[in-house]
Amino acid sequence: MQQRANQRGFSFIELVVVMGAMGVLMGLAVGYIGNIGQATFVVQAKGMLQETAYRCLSASIGDRRAILTLRQAENSDGDRILRIGAAVARPVLTHQFETIDFASEARAPLVQGDVELDRGGGRVGNCAKFGPASYLSFTEQSIFAMTEGIELDVWVKPESRVRQMTLVHGVESYEVLLSQSGDSDAYDVRLRLKLRKSLDDATSTAGLETVFESKGAPVIADGRWSRVQVSYDGLEASIRVNGLECYEPESRRRRPGGALGAGEIDQVQRIAVPPSGLVALTISGNTSPYRGRMDSFRLMGVFRSEELERDLPGPLEVMFPALPLRIVFRNGGLDPDVHSGDQIIRLRDTANPSDPPLRLTMGMYGTVSAVYEQPGATGPDARNPRLRGGDGEDGGDAQGSADGEDGRDGR
Repeated sequence: MQQRANQRGFSFIELVVVMGAMGVLMGLAVGYIGNIGQATFVVQAKGMLQETAYRCLSASIGDRRAILTLRQAENSDGDRILRIGAAVARPVLTHQFETIDFASEARAPLVQGDVELDRGGGRVGNCAKFGPASYLSFTEQSIFAMTEGIELDVWVKPESRVRQMTLVHGVESYEVLLSQSGDSDAYDVRLRLKLRKSLDDATSTAGLETVFESKGAPVIADGRWSRVQVSYDGLEASIRVNGLECYEPESRRRRPGGALGAGEIDQVQRIAVPPSGLVALTISGNTSPYRGRMDSFRLMGVFRSEELERDLPGPLEVMFPALPLRIVFRNGGLDPDVHSGDQIIRLRDTANPSDPPLRLTMGMYGTVSAVYEQPGATGPDARNPRLRGGDGEDGGDAQGSADGEDGRDGR
């Protein structure tokens, strides 16, 4: 009985104090929860931008190409949004000609005409020898229907004084040929594409034939091997023979800011493919067959990735650079033929101007860093002074921020 008499409840004042403290905490929690949806627009965009950049870096390893794009678009409700996308290079067909009837992914070509295996006659091991009216054909497949770009890397030892010879032909889409220069033993390399001006249509038969051709007839029929590398990335072509650039466009522009110039978006063209999305392919060709030896054939296609094309959330604005943005990656970094420096994207939430803007930097040598800037900062290099390192770091270094946001190495 004595123990029960000593027990007592909370006083009225104590209850008021506790309830008041709980009310303050609940008010703070409600304010925080109410701001979560707004604050995460930039955070979500940061994650999507970083993921796409890392995927492009990874896909470009091995001397491949990947292209990151950021542009304004409309969603299904007609609202203006920012859309990020990527096109990545994938192996389409490789053939080392150790045997004639084997290519990558066990695709067996149909041998047409006089195609022989020259044992020990290749650069290393065997190679293929193409006689008159001979070629290797592959059935129609979607993997041959590249739309965003094409890359061919092949070693050839052509015969002399043949007017025109096909190296590869994607029927009704693309073709790479050797064209005799005058009455000589030298050949120019010609890339013939069926192109169309469209960023959204998946397939189209409406395409204009465009030809890119090397200068100076760099392939010589002198009994030695020549390495031919041909590529097109939707905006510019490249033709290299034995490592030297042999195609001279009217202007080859490198983009410090990554943005396309005025009117340049209209120059981006995709390779037209049949409505079926299937293309038949030949090594050599039936109309102008290749004559000579061939080794180490590799064909790459650049395809738009639907998985990496997404709409950024919320009312976001790109402060720098001007849109549309097109960043080209190659071999685990930015393509030095296209970009002359680190690429920076500055992004902010227009509905919450007090939130710090995001600054994402893609370095020339395969780094990706993201930091939150001081509110009100302007210019491509504006950032919070507290995030600067004392070692002279630049935008390409993945130093991370003071609030725990790190910049991982994208290689």
